Amino acid sequence: MTSPRLPVISVKGKPFDCGQQYGTRARELIRRNVDTYFDMWHTLWGAGRPDILKQCRDLVPVIGEYDAGILEELEGVARGADLSLEEIVALNARYEINLARGIVPFSGSGGCTSVAALPQVTKDGHTLLGQSWDWLPRFQEFNVILEVEQTGRPNVVTQPEAGNLAHRGMNSAGVGVCFNGMASSRDRFEAQTPPCLIMMRGILNAENFSQALKAVLGTRATVSGNFLIAHRDGAAIDLEVSPVDTGLLYPEGGILTHSNHFLTLTNREDLTDIIKSLYPDTIYRGHRARQLLEPDQGNIDVGSFQRLFRDHFSYPQSICRHLDDRVEGIMQWTTLFSMIMDLEERALYISEGFPCQNDYYKLTPESLRED
Repeated sequence: MTSPRLPVISVKGKPFDCGQQYGTRARELIRRNVDTYFDMWHTLWGAGRPDILKQCRDLVPVIGEYDAGILEELEGVARGADLSLEEIVALNARYEINLARGIVPFSGSGGCTSVAALPQVTKDGHTLLGQSWDWLPRFQEFNVILEVEQTGRPNVVTQPEAGNLAHRGMNSAGVGVCFNGMASSRDRFEAQTPPCLIMMRGILNAENFSQALKAVLGTRATVSGNFLIAHRDGAAIDLEVSPVDTGLLYPEGGILTHSNHFLTLTNREDLTDIIKSLYPDTIYRGHRARQLLEPDQGNIDVGSFQRLFRDHFSYPQSICRHLDDRVEGIMQWTTLFSMIMDLEERALYISEGFPCQNDYYKLTPESLRED
């Protein structure tokens, strides 16, 4: 079974111009994505549009202080899509809005699995990075490939939902990143730090590995989240972010994996891991990913990652996550996409839908070679 390829939105220039081009070319997808999220927030929690927009208005100066260019790009997206800046900020803060209003206990089991393999264990000596992305099926149609040739910064290729500036992706300086959702008892949606998806773009704007780490570590978190950051020169570090501290994980035997629970900030009186206690599948998915890669050590390649992301252990709550007929609505999380990045080759391999049923296709954007 083959699936349709994602639309590629290529933009170029200064931040506002890039944003306006993006907003114009993906206008209908962005507007539908905005409406779908606001409808969901109202249906689930009775959250009115004005209340959410007020929260997002308070985020505008926070984003501007974090990165003025990112704010300009968001303004451009709003102009191109003929929406308010606050509506575009809401899309880019959808993770925080969902988390703060209770998406974790309200939804069923679900989450992402991220993996990195370093040159010493890969077949061709390249750094590989990959992620499965699990979310509600209704949002699959809103995804795009965003290619940004930006002035004065590395070029970026990322796969976000339409209207977002980033999700998993890589840049022309050799930096790649994946994001996993996590939740703790201390999470609050407050206008004190940029949204996680904005930080993802901050990472992809980085010229080197140190700057990529600072894009996260230089902020004060109000919600939990996990950033797996890698570099083509053979480095990978996982940042488990929470409002009380940031935990660090390093590769073991050249492999680094993560799912949706804390591995470092454990047994603390000031922090309770919510997802771990509700959805046990996170406990085995990260470990399972390592088990699947370890036999290939020294010979790990893109095919190894593809086999991992197609794994059905503990189906349907598996790495390749399928619909669970026993649950309904908001509890119906499935794997919408998976992406594998070869940071040395500067190539992306993407599967749309269940990777067990769909082939991976390869993208090699020329913009990633301009470093």
